[in-house]
Amino acid sequence: METMIEPKKQDETKPNWWVLCLACAAVVLDGYDTVALGVSIPAIAKDWGVEPSHFTPALALTSAGVALGYLAVGRLVAKLGTRNVIFSAVVVFTLGSLLTAWSDSIMVLTILRFVTGLGLGAVLPAAVSHATAVNPGRLRQSIAVAVMTGISLGALIAGLAGSGIVSAFGWEWVFIVGAIASAVLLPFLWFGLSGSHVSSTPNDAAEAKRHASVARLFDASVRSRTILLWAFSFLIFAVFYVFSSWLPTLLTSYGFSTGLAPLGSAALGIGSIVGACVLILGSSRYRMTSVLAGTSAAAIVFLVISAFLGPDKALLLLVFGGVGLGLQAGMIGQAAVAVTLYPQATVTAGIGWAASMGRLGSVVGPIFGGVLIGLGVDTSIIVLSVCVPVIIALVLVLILGRITAAKARISMSAHLAKSPHRAASDLA
Repeated sequence: METMIEPKKQDETKPNWWVLCLACAAVVLDGYDTVALGVSIPAIAKDWGVEPSHFTPALALTSAGVALGYLAVGRLVAKLGTRNVIFSAVVVFTLGSLLTAWSDSIMVLTILRFVTGLGLGAVLPAAVSHATAVNPGRLRQSIAVAVMTGISLGALIAGLAGSGIVSAFGWEWVFIVGAIASAVLLPFLWFGLSGSHVSSTPNDAAEAKRHASVARLFDASVRSRTILLWAFSFLIFAVFYVFSSWLPTLLTSYGFSTGLAPLGSAALGIGSIVGACVLILGSSRYRMTSVLAGTSAAAIVFLVISAFLGPDKALLLLVFGGVGLGLQAGMIGQAAVAVTLYPQATVTAGIGWAASMGRLGSVVGPIFGGVLIGLGVDTSIIVLSVCVPVIIALVLVLILGRITAAKARISMSAHLAKSPHRAASDLA
């Protein structure tokens, strides 16, 4: 029996724009659906006559489902191939999103969001792995950032459209619109990616499964960096999801109406896209870890500023856009680091496990925010409290950068000692 596992290598000089666009589109829909619940909570809470904090389980279980999807994706890709995993995952979250619109209780909503999360989690690592595999190796880091930016764009669309959709048609249509868009994309994914994989022999399949194992991420050469990357991802995701889940609710304490509150998610999305542009431009001149240190520092500054702002709505949205810039840059950048940290056969597992650690953080984040909101803690105290994990994340990424740079120097020295003439030619 033959198993479809890896995409064909693209010509090293020509980017595969069609596959890149399809991968980005799948991730855009992932990003839209990921924040759809957070955008809808103020309206659902009003409609059902419950407190917003009661939706904490639904938010947490969505992230738990996504985390499980991340953990499973390496094995799934080894068995089915990236194209089939992407398609199947989009089917899962399309159906989940559609059924969510007919939820009539918090329990039903929570179950459906967990199932939807399984699909959301499988899409991102598979799409990044697929796009980087069929594009020139020299563009792997930039391609990874470009695909990951789809999360930000999807969040932006949900934030901007969510306000109008909720006001005009009701919260249910936030999910229905997402499901329709996903359904439209499905045939393009099926036929557009159909030629982007090859068959493998059983031995090749066994080798692929070995590379997909988490044990490969703890080889001596990458073990310390894997741990640092996972911890960084956990902390950044946790803080971002405090805001992606609860920012519309928090903004109501500043006088925003339930119709205008989703603009907070839009502000995060706009800032996130700016953050992605910063990553692309910064990574062309500096190491990715250095760029992530800068964006983490920016997130801390904007968080502190937001804690002391008054009820100026425009200024609040601007500052929370800056928060989105710093945090989402970290979420996107950690995948770009994983792409360059591991060999191609292990990239999907590397991205998936790093992102799953982030998603564990995204389970903790909404719970933490929900508890504080339920206790009636002042919004400024909530904002200042989440500065602490971002500061720790900043320290971790600085250490990761130093270790990576040191290993790169050792590798280059060994290369020079082994083949000085060839190394000199490479450097030239």
